[in-house]
Amino acid sequence: MKNSIFDRLFNSIIFRIGSMMFLISAISILSMFSSVFISEMADQDALIINHAGSLRKQSYKILANIELLPQISSSSLVKQQQKTKQAIIEFGEKVNAPMMEGNSGALDQMPLKETLDGIRQTWVTKLKPELDLLVEQPQQLTEDKLISINNIIENFVLRLDSLVGLYQQRAENRILLIRMILGISLMVTIFLVVFTMHQISRRIEKPLSELTSSARKIMSGDYTAKTNIQQNDELGLLAETMNKMSIALSQSYGQLENRVAQKTKKLRQTNDTLELLYQTSQLINEPGDSLNLQPITEKLAQITEKKDLDLCLTANNSNQPYEHIITLNKDLPGKCQVGDCEGCLSNNNGVSTSNNQMVMRYPIIKDNINYGVLVCNLDAETPLEAWQHQLFTSITTLIANGLHIRQQNEQSRRITLLNERNVIARELHDSLAQALSYLKFQVSRLQKLRKKSASEEQIEDVVVELKTGLDSAYMQLRELLTTFRLKIDVSGLQQTFLETIQQLNERANGLMEFTLDYQIQNLPLTPNEEIHLMQIAREATQNALKHSKATIVTLSVFADEEKNIHMEITDNGIGIGDDPEKLNHYGLAIIQERSQHLAGDIAIRNLATGGTLVELIFQPAFIKSAATVA
Repeated sequence: MKNSIFDRLFNSIIFRIGSMMFLISAISILSMFSSVFISEMADQDALIINHAGSLRKQSYKILANIELLPQISSSSLVKQQQKTKQAIIEFGEKVNAPMMEGNSGALDQMPLKETLDGIRQTWVTKLKPELDLLVEQPQQLTEDKLISINNIIENFVLRLDSLVGLYQQRAENRILLIRMILGISLMVTIFLVVFTMHQISRRIEKPLSELTSSARKIMSGDYTAKTNIQQNDELGLLAETMNKMSIALSQSYGQLENRVAQKTKKLRQTNDTLELLYQTSQLINEPGDSLNLQPITEKLAQITEKKDLDLCLTANNSNQPYEHIITLNKDLPGKCQVGDCEGCLSNNNGVSTSNNQMVMRYPIIKDNINYGVLVCNLDAETPLEAWQHQLFTSITTLIANGLHIRQQNEQSRRITLLNERNVIARELHDSLAQALSYLKFQVSRLQKLRKKSASEEQIEDVVVELKTGLDSAYMQLRELLTTFRLKIDVSGLQQTFLETIQQLNERANGLMEFTLDYQIQNLPLTPNEEIHLMQIAREATQNALKHSKATIVTLSVFADEEKNIHMEITDNGIGIGDDPEKLNHYGLAIIQERSQHLAGDIAIRNLATGGTLVELIFQPAFIKSAATVA
């Protein structure tokens, strides 16, 4: 066991350093415990000194109270006697307090105990009885008696001073002992630290420097670096291990370079693949009618290292391509020259092999609609790798999605255009067409009157009717042009409402006041919702301007707790009749149709206080989408 400890001491750095640290820690802990023990003994020394010192003040206080007894009136004598007795009692309690004895087993206790016992004995047997007698019989306080009691108290205070000095000496002895213990501990600790640092420098720092130098050489690529450390400890083992490691690294470095090159190639392929997919996605989502896939096809051939690619794009389920993109300068096969594309398009998901040539076909299909095919021509001996096959599939899927989205957008634009044309046709029919029919009727009437040689008054009435009809038609034309030119620019729906209100106030010439209360600034609406909402508001406010005879018209747009949109147009006019359709049938028809496009509810009614209310309530698209997701 003893030999084992010595072996570890001389052959283990950790054990040596640990032993030194243990000794330093043990000495530090021992000195701290000793200091704590002595400090605990002196815990109440300051309090005891303060307590003993206060006895001197209390002695003089009692003497002063006694000297006042013969000098005060009889009415205050009893009170002064009680005060003096209370001071004597408090003095006795302080002299006999347990803290005056100090800690049990304290240093220099015997002289202090003898002095304390002498003071207590003097107080009990001599001083206290004398003081009690003088308090009870103040008439005995003659001048000689006062001088005598004064001398007794001064001698007593001198003994108290001696007691305080003993308490102070005891505290100073304890502090001196703490200093001596800490000084010895400091000297021993310094010696151990110096010895430990010498061992660290000789057995650790120098070997570590050599190991660090060797490690840096290895890190810079010099795998022949070795160390010459001859120690039977951990650093010696580490040096031997590092020498073996450098040999192993030299052997495996070549293998690692090959693996890194392979990984780098794969990462480059992955990065190029992601970049191509991103570019393809960006290209097919760009606005415009034309779609140039030539750069995408060429980059696809470059990344996959398959130079011979053919991309054929066809119309919906057509058997003839409208665009044929090739990546290799070659003569087209005979079937391509004569336009025989049925084989590729009908068998566009297959693989064919002939004359050591393999043909891979990737369909461009979305929702059973064939948009073409991507053909890859390669050697039969070098088939496609998995990542190449996946890239071809992803590219064709993106192209199919892009072409499908473009087709859907085009179809949506066509439907929107047809709907707007229907609206224009209906509004023209309900306004200008009827006005022109009325004018045509008046012209026929004028012709008949002229044939009958009617009077000038009759002809003048028809001319007035014609002029009134022309003015009405011209006004309706201006309103239709304003409606057709309606647009909502980047400033938003609220600004468009403000401009509309401003135009209405200008047209009213001060006879009517139009106001706006817009509270849906934070709610997102689709462009169609904004257009329909604006058209309904325009038709309702124009009807109010023409027919309501009101002075105030308020347009309010707000949302309820469920975020349904409310639009209210109120006025203080004459209201509407029992059959509002007769007032402005094409305007109300437009309002009804717009509200149906919004899937909302429209209500037109008279208010109890007078005037008309046009109220629209609909649920915006973003609420419907959230409900669908939930």
